[in-house]
Amino acid sequence: MEHQLKFEPTNRKEGVKYKPILITDILFHASHRKATTSLGKKIKKSFETGNPGRIYSPIVKNNQPLVEEKKEMSAVLDMLSKDPDFIRYVEEEREKGYEVTVQFPITGLPLSLAKDAEDFVNSKNAKRIFRKKLAKNKDKDI
Repeated sequence: MEHQLKFEPTNRKEGVKYKPILITDILFHASHRKATTSLGKKIKKSFETGNPGRIYSPIVKNNQPLVEEKKEMSAVLDMLSKDPDFIRYVEEEREKGYEVTVQFPITGLPLSLAKDAEDFVNSKNAKRIFRKKLAKNKDKDI
């Protein structure tokens, strides 16, 4: 069966069991984390263990930013829809009688720096890099 992820409110139906995937935030890291290879396997493991999970993805793919202003939710849905393990997971859950929903905060998805990124921004090395970049840009403007 062909599945499509739709960006719309869920109309809950009586008698249907739901498995919600709660997307809580997007954190930007300074360190290079290995990208999560299978979102579906990671989500399945979170449901099995009952613990929240994190996925990692690069900010830029093919010179296009992953997250643009007001488009972070559609970027998450795009990542999920392209993962065959996630689609397989949704199909398995549907066969068990569950509907899988992806839920976002009503106010939008918070974007912020992770602790390691905050530490880097406040470091001497970062300040040195920022000064060099500012000096380069100032020279270009003149």
